[in-house]
Amino acid sequence: MKPAIAIIAAVLVIGGIYLFYPGAATETFQEASEQTVREGSTQVSEGTYEVVPAESKVNWAGKKPLLEGYVNSGSIAVASGTIVVANGEASGEFAIDMDTLSVSSTPTKPGQESSLEGHLKGERWFNVAAYPTTSFKITSVEKQADSDTTFVYDVTGDLTLKGETHEISFPALIYQDAEGALHAEASFEINRTTWGITSGSASFFDDVADNAIDDMVALSFALTAKKAN
Repeated sequence: MKPAIAIIAAVLVIGGIYLFYPGAATETFQEASEQTVREGSTQVSEGTYEVVPAESKVNWAGKKPLLEGYVNSGSIAVASGTIVVANGEASGEFAIDMDTLSVSSTPTKPGQESSLEGHLKGERWFNVAAYPTTSFKITSVEKQADSDTTFVYDVTGDLTLKGETHEISFPALIYQDAEGALHAEASFEINRTTWGITSGSASFFDDVADNAIDDMVALSFALTAKKAN
């Protein structure tokens, strides 16, 4: 049922889904995500669902591919979101609070988390002062051949990041639990340079050498939404 997938569009909210790194094999997504579906879960019923920010969050990871073990990771909070399932279709839009971007791990430079956080919020990266919100708007939710049993759908939508909007697509696990809450989970990568974030990119600069930062940023999310009264 198309509606079910819509929620995944929340594109960036994690609550319990595993975090993967840029370049990691994404084919493990379905196997890993299916384990989170509890007995009694069903496809999403029609209605309007409001995202629960306290139970929804985005996880990210980025790396320097030429330096072994250089992978930094963290999270971003979801500010709000609404999903509407009606007449076999799903729509929705979500807002991510970029000021909540945090760094939880800097394995090669322990203790530098706050410094990296300030760097990422600066003009060369996400320029949070000028662009405090990232949004995602669902444009399409399509059933995979076995979605009736796997709850996995293909989601497409417009991601607006740092003032630029581009389309992204990804598979997502979407289902309704026995208590009626809607859940959506996904893991995927985006090319940051598509949104004009080129700092440290070997695709744009010749002098970065071993300090080149991967163009691909890994994102994973687990969204929870509850039916509006």
